[in-house]
Amino acid sequence: MFQTPRAPYTYPEPTALTIASKPESPIVHTYFPPNNPAPVLASEPPAERAFAHRLIVFVNGLGLPASSWLPTIKLLHAHTESCPSILTYDRFGQGLTTVRDPLDGTPGKERGHDFLDVVNDLHEIILRIAQTKIGVDIQDLPNGEKFQVIFIGASIGAAICRLYVQHHPGIAVGMMLLDSNIANADYSDVFPDPDAPDFDPTTVVKEDYTLEQYIEARKTLVDMFGLHVLNLEMLDRSNSPVLLPYADKPKLKGVTGKNLQLMVVGHDTDKFAELSLESPLKTPKSVSMIINKYNKGLTKITEHDYPFPVEIAKGCGHFIQKDDPAFVARMIKIMFQRTLWGDSGPPL
Repeated sequence: MFQTPRAPYTYPEPTALTIASKPESPIVHTYFPPNNPAPVLASEPPAERAFAHRLIVFVNGLGLPASSWLPTIKLLHAHTESCPSILTYDRFGQGLTTVRDPLDGTPGKERGHDFLDVVNDLHEIILRIAQTKIGVDIQDLPNGEKFQVIFIGASIGAAICRLYVQHHPGIAVGMMLLDSNIANADYSDVFPDPDAPDFDPTTVVKEDYTLEQYIEARKTLVDMFGLHVLNLEMLDRSNSPVLLPYADKPKLKGVTGKNLQLMVVGHDTDKFAELSLESPLKTPKSVSMIINKYNKGLTKITEHDYPFPVEIAKGCGHFIQKDDPAFVARMIKIMFQRTLWGDSGPPL
């Protein structure tokens, strides 16, 4: 499937940039120029192929920083004939961006900034990259004719990508969601409460998993990942169910109002259960099934007449880009081809 590159690629070092709304708080990012860019002739049908600039934007979850994408990016460059521009970055309080969001602790932000604040920051970053690195006029961004983005989001990064496309339409042409977090509910609501009067132990207890183990695992999950729990980023997730109340809506559109190319990737259920039971969390397999159900809902958030199935990353737990960067690279290549040719594009 992969091809041999035409020239070696020199990888840039992470650098800091500032956004207009927060000029005293630099954000560390890495901009990867296009690798062997192949110009598209305006005379080639369809006309949509005549645009000049594509940017792949990787959006991290809470657990892994921007550097986690580098193995995937290197595989993209090593095994594709032409790769568009790429952007990775660490949010405030994450990875190499050690400064805090200046919003934290201000009135109304006592618990930290929220998802919409993150989306606004990302929009400013994309504008800055488009102008300074790619040379796109800011007026050309919303119509998608000269500049288009493909988002790759992992875990809560998937929720950030969804909110970005929802609030900044006309820029995204494709979106890949890697094992999204469950954004529309708290962990205490997702997993049955053993103290509830209608609790049915048979829904969570298996031959190799006792009720006592479930109770302990549920408490640990809620204490560590509940929406009320603070994190190193000071990202307040408490309003997540309000911002994204459904897995399968709202419907998102791509550039110029057209269908957004979407790919939803889920973990390997058996591998997820194996890794979870080996970890201090000792998460029950039922957790995996709940996440899989949420992923199926995500396949319906575009205007396609029928949803694509969830792509399963075989042998991967929740951190798919860490467990199998080659798989992620292959999926990105497929996504890129779909944004050029549509769902029934040429063989890869």
